[in-house]
Amino acid sequence: MVSSPRKTYSSSFWLKIFVTLICLAIAGLEGWRDWSEREDEFVRIESEMKNLAKSLAQHAEDTFNLADAILVDMVDRIERQGSTQEVTAGMEAFFSERIQTLQALKVLTVYGEDGFVRSSSLPGHTSVNVKDQVFFQHHSMSSERKWFFGPIIRDPLGGDWVLTLSRRINRPDGTFGGVIQVSIPPRYFANFFGRIDLGAGGAIVMISTTDRRILSRYPYTDQAIGIARSQSSFSLDGSPYGSGSYVSPIDGVTRLAGYQRNHVYPVVLLTAVSEEEALANWAKEFKIRSAGVAVLVSIIGVLGWRLARELRRREQVEAELAVLATTDGLTGLANRRNFDHRLETEWLRACRDGTPLSLFLIDVDQFKSYNDIYGHQQGDECLRKVARVIADSVKRPSDFVARYGGEEIVVLLPDTDEAGAGMVAEKIRSQVEALAVHHEANPPSYTLTISIGSVTQNPAFDRSVTGPAELIHMADKALYRAKQGGRNRVAVAAKAA
Repeated sequence: MVSSPRKTYSSSFWLKIFVTLICLAIAGLEGWRDWSEREDEFVRIESEMKNLAKSLAQHAEDTFNLADAILVDMVDRIERQGSTQEVTAGMEAFFSERIQTLQALKVLTVYGEDGFVRSSSLPGHTSVNVKDQVFFQHHSMSSERKWFFGPIIRDPLGGDWVLTLSRRINRPDGTFGGVIQVSIPPRYFANFFGRIDLGAGGAIVMISTTDRRILSRYPYTDQAIGIARSQSSFSLDGSPYGSGSYVSPIDGVTRLAGYQRNHVYPVVLLTAVSEEEALANWAKEFKIRSAGVAVLVSIIGVLGWRLARELRRREQVEAELAVLATTDGLTGLANRRNFDHRLETEWLRACRDGTPLSLFLIDVDQFKSYNDIYGHQQGDECLRKVARVIADSVKRPSDFVARYGGEEIVVLLPDTDEAGAGMVAEKIRSQVEALAVHHEANPPSYTLTISIGSVTQNPAFDRSVTGPAELIHMADKALYRAKQGGRNRVAVAAKAA
C-alpha cells in the first residue's frame, strides 16, 4: 500500500495558529481571573451575610428572652396570688405599665381555662376567646411548664399579625388554670432590621423553623407575613447556619443570602443583598477589563494576521523564486541544475533498490539551420512545442523531463528497463514528427524531427558504470550515432564492457 504524502503547512499557517492561541490564552486567563474574583466576591458577601444573620438571631433571642422573663414573672405572681378572675382583672394596670416601656411587646394577656380574656394590657376585650388558638390548645393539653412559641397569627385583640410566646398557668392543685401570652408585632423586627443598610434590593427575613412561614420581613409588606417560604434555591434545613443564592417569592429578586438558626427559639434569620447590587462594582470592573482585553486581543489578532499575510506573500514569492531557480524559462521544463540533482537522487535509489534506470538525450535535428531560416522567435516556439510533446509523453510521477542545454532535452525514467525505454523513446520521436512542422533544412522529410540517444543501466549490478555522469556520457554517444545514422531515429547505447 502506498502511503499518501504528509500534508505540510506553511509558516503563515502556524503563525495564525500561534496568534489565535495567544489571543485565546489571554482571553481565557482574564476570564478565569474574572470568574475567580466573582466567586471570591460571592464568598465575601455570603460571609458578611452569615455574620449579620448571627447578630440578628442573637437580637431576636434577646427579645424573646425578655418577653419570656415577663411571662415567668407574671406566672409566678398569678400562681402565688391566685388565678381567680378578680385577681387577674386587678392586674391590668400593672400589665399596661410593664408593656408600655417595651417597644418589642404589644400586648400581655391572661386567658382563663375557658379561653376567655381574664386580664390584658389592652383592656376592653373580655369577650375574646382563644380556645381554638394553637398556643391555648398546647397548654391545655400539656402539663409542661416551658414556654411555647406559637405560629404567627392574627392578634385576637386587634387583628394585626403577631408572634406569640406563652406559658401555662396552674392552679394550686396542678391542674390547668389558664394561659398567659405576650404578643410581639412583626413590625418591631422589621423596624429594627430597617436600621441596617443592605442596599435598595436587600432583605432581612425571620422565618419559623416549625412551619417555614415568614414571621417578619424588611422591607415590610403585610402580604408577605405568614406565607410559606417554599421557593428557594437552597434549604434552611439541617445546618444551623449557611449561605447561598435564592429567588425571592415576594418580589422575584435574586439575592445572595446568609442565614443563622437560633438554638433556643424555632426561628431562623436570613439576611440577603441583591445579587445585581452586590456585584455592581465587580461588574463595572469586569466591563472595563473586558473592554481592555478585547482591544488588546483585537490588536494582537490584527497585527498577527497582517504579519501572517505578509509572511504568506513572502513564502509565495520565495516559492516562485524557487520554481524559477529550477525551471527553464523558455520551455517550462526543469533546468539543468534541477536535473543534475534529480539524476543523483534516482541513481542512488536505483543502487539501493536494484532497479534499472533509463535516460534519453534528445536533440532537435538541424535546429541551428531552423533558427537561421525562420528566426529565433520561431526557433523558441519550435522548442516549446517539442518540450510539450515530450512532457506529455511521460505520465508516471517519477518520470522527469528537463532542458539540458540549447536544443537538447533529457528524459529520466526510473525503474524502466531497456525495452520499456525503447517504447517511450519511439513514442516521443513519432509524436514530434507528427507535428508536421515544416523545416526546409531537414531533408528528406523537410519536417521537424528529433534524434534520441537512449541508455539503460542497473547501477546495483552494472559495476562498470561508476556514476550518473557516465550515464550522460553513454547517452550522448548514442545520440551521436543517431545523428550519424541519418537523424530522426532512436539509438541505444551499447552495454558497458
